[in-house]
Amino acid sequence: MIGLLRPPKISLPTFSTIVYGYGMELPAFTLARGYVAFSGEPVKLLGVYDFTFLDSPYTEDSEVVFFVNDEAELKDLENVVKTLGIRGTLLTCGGKKFPLRTQVFEGDLCEVNLALSTLSWLTKFSSPRSKHISEELDTSDLKDWISSKLQDVDPSLDLVISPVLLPSITLLKQNLGKKVKPFYEKDFSDSNVVYTGVDSLIGKRVAYQLRNQGKRVKEVLLDTDPLTAPIYLSIMSYIFKIRTKGS
Repeated sequence: MIGLLRPPKISLPTFSTIVYGYGMELPAFTLARGYVAFSGEPVKLLGVYDFTFLDSPYTEDSEVVFFVNDEAELKDLENVVKTLGIRGTLLTCGGKKFPLRTQVFEGDLCEVNLALSTLSWLTKFSSPRSKHISEELDTSDLKDWISSKLQDVDPSLDLVISPVLLPSITLLKQNLGKKVKPFYEKDFSDSNVVYTGVDSLIGKRVAYQLRNQGKRVKEVLLDTDPLTAPIYLSIMSYIFKIRTKGS
């Protein structure tokens, strides 16, 4: 699975808005969080229909970066883009024609590779954080790290994920075939509670609440950069998917 990590080179315009569709939360949130952290400039992050119905009439002069795969979403977006003359770039794991500059990507880990590509693009901003991310993009040691984290997860339990990890939730649900819930829900089952170092307080609080409810709990700490943690958790879900099919 690690061998399938081949993030393509991407080219992005000057932008102030990022728009994402279903299943593309991972690359969109990675770009938005990283852009704010590395550049110090604000950026709007909107779902397709928030942009289409609420924001597009007021879009500024700068271009928009779109992460959209779904054909229905693309069709609805196309109508707005044409009508209002919106400029930007579409990054997609599909192949539908679109009236903007379009970069098409393929592969089973397309969304994951695209998220890694956004991190690579972000390293153009010079900072200690970007240098650290550049080092993490060297995946030579990633297999061992992920293998150790997989051993921390109980495959018989459902998942609860912390705030930092929320961009991975759609891919987790698609790959794991079990309940995957965000930290803010209430009706939890026996669960792995997965969190990062920066939001461990919330993760530990959820784990404590579940134990008080008599639930089985396994805490899993992803001790890596908050920008890469949702990506690595998504990769772990693909590995679980393969193992489940093989069992």
